[in-house]
Amino acid sequence: MLGEFWKDEAEKISSFSDKMNGLISCFDVPLHYNFFKASEEGASYDLRRILEGSFSEEKPMLSVSFVENHDTQQLQALESTVKDWFKPLAYAIILLSENACPCVFYPDLFGAEYTDTRDGEEIKIVMPAIQVLPALLKARQRFAYGEEIRYFDYPDCIAWVRKGNVEHSGCVTILSNNEEGFKEIELGQEYAETTFKDFLGQRDDEVITDKNGKAVFSVNACSVSVWVRSDG
Repeated sequence: MLGEFWKDEAEKISSFSDKMNGLISCFDVPLHYNFFKASEEGASYDLRRILEGSFSEEKPMLSVSFVENHDTQQLQALESTVKDWFKPLAYAIILLSENACPCVFYPDLFGAEYTDTRDGEEIKIVMPAIQVLPALLKARQRFAYGEEIRYFDYPDCIAWVRKGNVEHSGCVTILSNNEEGFKEIELGQEYAETTFKDFLGQRDDEVITDKNGKAVFSVNACSVSVWVRSDG
């Protein structure tokens, strides 16, 4: 079962979950507000803290992550709209992280528009589809498996590795809320001299690991890249 207990503190959601004997999964409202704050603050937001205080960090098996919903969109009761530039980064986090059960908002995938009023004024709202979201969904299906190793070591550029499993090769996800960024990541000798490409097509370059499986993975400014084996 899935319930909505709209609180911005994970402890309160956790307490509610405990009273329900763990029978109800809950939306990760605190994580949504982290996304909202990050999109508002831009490069000054410390990405190392993006999961801090989230319900998914406290009870991952009972948490459902989301970026936006019908109440948080513009002119609605709980308006806290995540800015369009940050939505690809936010969706990468909920779709490709190990401890996340994601929920995708229909307009983010297909687009939508509507008219509503505020203070007697009629306002038209256009919600564009997120262009990389279909590719992120495919990346989740094909690559987001296995142990997660985080590289949350710099305030405006973070990354994490999914190690994969027998049937899936895993991936390296890297995102930046500022200028172009990079991470040196060691994947292990099983990935020695392996060529990687950006599955999202954000970058045209290829990355080749050394004999130890180490390489530098890059990301464009205010963007996300998902690096996967070229032969995968």
